[in-house]
Amino acid sequence: MKDQSFSLNVRIPELADFETRFPQYGPFARKNGNFMFNIVMTPLSFLRCQFATELNLPAVAGVAEISFNATSQQNVIQFDGFLKQFVGALVCTLMETNGFTKSGKKKSVPHHAYTKGEFYLKS
Repeated sequence: MKDQSFSLNVRIPELADFETRFPQYGPFARKNGNFMFNIVMTPLSFLRCQFATELNLPAVAGVAEISFNATSQQNVIQFDGFLKQFVGALVCTLMETNGFTKSGKKKSVPHHAYTKGEFYLKS
């Protein structure tokens, strides 16, 4: 058995990039939602979202569990409809920055805390 490694170049949007795309979430991303911004805007999260897409799932399925768990480990905000939309906007920015486009189709997310999410296509 031998160990192998790989590298993945991922474009990670900065907060200013996110605010340009979704100005309505900017103040939240800078304050109470900043912990979630930092969780979703990582190469590993992109890899998870990309893999979910390859499995014919909404991209948010890739970060559904980690976003839900992160919220339950703090006492500042609740996991509610607004937060799910915020996570969806984060995923959208991450996916679009890395060459994916919205398909216009919503699909079921296989996670108890989410219902539907956007399906992305590689541009």
